[in-house]
Amino acid sequence: MIAVYPPLVALVYLSQSVLQGVPTPASLFIIALCLTGLSTGLILPFLNRRLAGWLHR
Repeated sequence: MIAVYPPLVALVYLSQSVLQGVPTPASLFIIALCLTGLSTGLILPFLNRRLAGWLHR
């Protein structure tokens, strides 16, 4: 939940002005694509390092 919800809210908020004229399904696809890249490349590795002790119990 902490890896998806905060970045999702931020991406939706930040993309409103950029994707204003884009149809909703296309804008959601772009947001999902960005969220997937951020999650696998930045967010999840960071959380794995920070929560390693708790995750590997």
